[in-house]
Amino acid sequence: MKKTNKNTNTGLALGMCFGVSIGTALGSVWGNVAMGMCLGLSIGMALGVMIGSQKDKAVNQQIKEKGYTIQTIEQSENEKSYKMTVVSKSGEKTAVNVSSGTMETEAFAVGDVVFLDEDGDVEQAFDKGEE
Repeated sequence: MKKTNKNTNTGLALGMCFGVSIGTALGSVWGNVAMGMCLGLSIGMALGVMIGSQKDKAVNQQIKEKGYTIQTIEQSENEKSYKMTVVSKSGEKTAVNVSSGTMETEAFAVGDVVFLDEDGDVEQAFDKGEE
């Protein structure tokens, strides 16, 4: 089974950004900005990877158990949202409403492997380049 690392990559990038900014602030207080940046960068990367990998474990577990794929995508009459039908491996169908903004950023297509987050929203399981 293919595994996702989308959240780990995002966590790494965000951890680096926040780590450098916090490290710079702490480094200026300590009188050594370079040391603060290095320390902040490494701590931020480690925390970002830890948090992202925990999320990826949950996503991979859901993909393994349920394996949702997009069956249909229909645009609503008001054109501000889409109605999407996702089907699990067992044939269970779930209807999900997706805003047009989310539709543009995620670039959903019929047949994509997706997962349902804790709010019941649908998200891409893999980056488009990985599929």
